[in-house]
Amino acid sequence: MNTAPIVSFVLPCYNSAAFLQATLDSISQQSFKQFECIAIDDGSSDATLALLQQHAQQDPRFIVISRANRGLISTLNEAIAVARGEWIARIDADDICHPQRIEKQLQRLQATGADVCGSWIRFFGDKTGEWMTPSSDGAIKAMLLFNSAFAHPSVIARAALLKANPYPPHAVHAEDYALWCTLAEVGATFTTVPEVLLDYRCHAGQITQSKKDELRATAQIIRSKYARFALPAAMQKRADRFVELAEPARQLSRAEFDWMCDFYLQLAEAWPASRSPLGEVWVDTLQRTSGVNLFLLGKVQALSQTLPPPASEISKLKRQKIRCLIGDKAWQLIKKLRLGI
Repeated sequence: MNTAPIVSFVLPCYNSAAFLQATLDSISQQSFKQFECIAIDDGSSDATLALLQQHAQQDPRFIVISRANRGLISTLNEAIAVARGEWIARIDADDICHPQRIEKQLQRLQATGADVCGSWIRFFGDKTGEWMTPSSDGAIKAMLLFNSAFAHPSVIARAALLKANPYPPHAVHAEDYALWCTLAEVGATFTTVPEVLLDYRCHAGQITQSKKDELRATAQIIRSKYARFALPAAMQKRADRFVELAEPARQLSRAEFDWMCDFYLQLAEAWPASRSPLGEVWVDTLQRTSGVNLFLLGKVQALSQTLPPPASEISKLKRQKIRCLIGDKAWQLIKKLRLGI
């Protein structure tokens, strides 16, 4: 390759042969041509390496590295370290880039001056739908109080920033969430192209239940540290309680739901950029609250006016309003009868 690449794709591969070729083709077919792809075979035992080598013969922009298994975090940091591009673009070995992905993300980065840019994604395979992540810097940083605000394989970021702040080795299964929070703390700015630019394949075996448990525990540590950085000073005394109740798998009582909603309203007042993501978050909080009944409906209606949910959450909110109307016992009975509500 005679011309220095502007973008370096980072493609970690481990036993990826089943879906890899579609991913490789989608990278090669980018409308933006001045890129390289650092593909690392992380000790695969299937045909992954052969597919990578065959594709690299057809497209010399692909650089293939193969060695013994070291895990995802080590593989990502190794690829970033050898990348020559000004920008690092993430992609996983079972996802598909839309042809204009990089072109549109570079345009967005130039227009905003941001350091990191994601995109919306479309799920396919065992799950369907779209994930419409926040698009402004403030909204993204507010969403990080709760969870990752980017789909990991959709992101492009300044190479110098990632080389100076590599993926943290302690954050296994939550390495992307840890990285975004770290970058926010060092002053990086974020943006997202509000358009689907990547198809995210969902299939059995992506993450086991044991890994989910480990992810939740790691994410809670990350969330706690980030809350102490990001929450307004006047709300820091409530940070521990917030982190405890914000954990996505935590079932809440009615009193805990009330506490969280009061917290959200105070946060929205102190940090206006948080209003948009909070419109989504409070509906999720209601969904994991037990003991809802008709008496909660007034509060739900008020929250809908103060922190309006995005269009993607409206159907979920409607279901939760029905749950309030009929109560949890009747709701659970209907779910058992599979009436489709």
